[in-house]
Amino acid sequence: MRSFQAKRSCLLFFGAILLITGLRPTSVHAQKDSADIPTVSTTYAIEGARIVQAPGRVIDSGTIVFRDGVIESVGRRATVPYDAIIIDGSGMTVYAGFIDAFSRVGVATPERTSMPPVADTSNPTYERAGITPEKQVRTLLNPSDKSVDAHRKLGFTTVHTVPHGNMLPGSGAVALLHGKNADAMIIRNDVSMAFQFTGSRGVYPGTPMGIMAKFRQLHKESSRRLRLEQMYASDPAGMARPPADIVHTAFFPVIADEKPVFAHTTNALEVYRALTLKTELGLTMVLTGLSEGFDTIDKIKTSGNPVALTMGLPDKPKWAAEIKSDSLNQILSSYTDETRTATFRDVEAEKRNLEAKQLVTRQKYVEMPKMYANAGIPFAFTSYGVDSKDISANLKSFVEGGLSSDAALAALTINAANILGLSASMGTLDAGKMANVIVTSGALFEDDTTIKYVFVDGHKFEYDTKTKKDDAPSSRRRGQ
Repeated sequence: MRSFQAKRSCLLFFGAILLITGLRPTSVHAQKDSADIPTVSTTYAIEGARIVQAPGRVIDSGTIVFRDGVIESVGRRATVPYDAIIIDGSGMTVYAGFIDAFSRVGVATPERTSMPPVADTSNPTYERAGITPEKQVRTLLNPSDKSVDAHRKLGFTTVHTVPHGNMLPGSGAVALLHGKNADAMIIRNDVSMAFQFTGSRGVYPGTPMGIMAKFRQLHKESSRRLRLEQMYASDPAGMARPPADIVHTAFFPVIADEKPVFAHTTNALEVYRALTLKTELGLTMVLTGLSEGFDTIDKIKTSGNPVALTMGLPDKPKWAAEIKSDSLNQILSSYTDETRTATFRDVEAEKRNLEAKQLVTRQKYVEMPKMYANAGIPFAFTSYGVDSKDISANLKSFVEGGLSSDAALAALTINAANILGLSASMGTLDAGKMANVIVTSGALFEDDTTIKYVFVDGHKFEYDTKTKKDDAPSSRRRGQ
């Protein structure tokens, strides 16, 4: 009898060990977000990392803990819960996830189709004229679109995204770069009216002046229709019901100052035209793009208008691609405004001077964010019209052009959060905020720095996580 009880106790003991060990993840790979592998825990702790809570607010070696998509604690002595999945942050740096202030991430580029002929080119349909402010990006957003993962790999966790189109392409939404469908991704819908000086070919309004006139007309008509609807809602007796117009209805929250217009501009003249519309119509406006924003700094500072600068840059001349930086600096220093030649013998000198002019012009674009920072204008960044493969290199170019790392980080986090009204939930690494977190191998904007983890609302995505064979697993459960 005693022998039987001893054997039974032994079996129960080893069974308990197998049960416990079977439930414990053995390596970082067991923690990947996957449809096939259930999440073991929704609590994470990154220990011993350099934590940049916000630009200029740094913990040299600390711990950040987040549970169910919310930051629970941050500090040098933050308590690690018993159920946390622990990531060894030694040698790593933790930042708040980046926010793209204006983009088309997650929205597939529509196929080009031939436009049908229009009977009256001066009065085309709204859709043919590129006037579709009622279009909701929610109906177009696709979590499987390749731009979602491409942006996330760069450290972006949140985007303000809008539809493709011309003058008034549609309404924007703020979306997380994680979710099974559009509704799961979107945290704020219908947050903006997208506007740009892009007309539809062959019909009115096809020019910038025509676009301005059409915007004024739509705003005036919509204001009148809004008053009629308000009167009818107050006392319909004796009134015919106002006819419906989806374009005018889309203007109602803009007129009521409940929704800003995000005006995308590609040159200095478009900036002045957008600000003219803002002043005339009393719009709440955010200027985005500003490819030639270095010529509008004084105007924008006076206007106090929020801005999101493009992350795009003109291509570097092919001939300059292989030239070392000291040689490029020498070429730049030799540039003169005088490019005329006295004789054919000076053609080579003129060629060199024109090459230097190419670099000088491009350098103005590189230094534009620094100019805004020096002018005291807070700005965010936009990827609208920029290929994601160029973003990382361009951001590094801005820093090399004199923009401080803190100013660049602010543009990608707290400034973008402020412009989009998201400061209460994201933009910094503070307790209570959403767990939008990126973990890098070193300081941002350095050539050898890579992004290792991106957490979107607490969901983990692993990128550059290669380790040596002798290295211990970088992730474990408490008590392992």
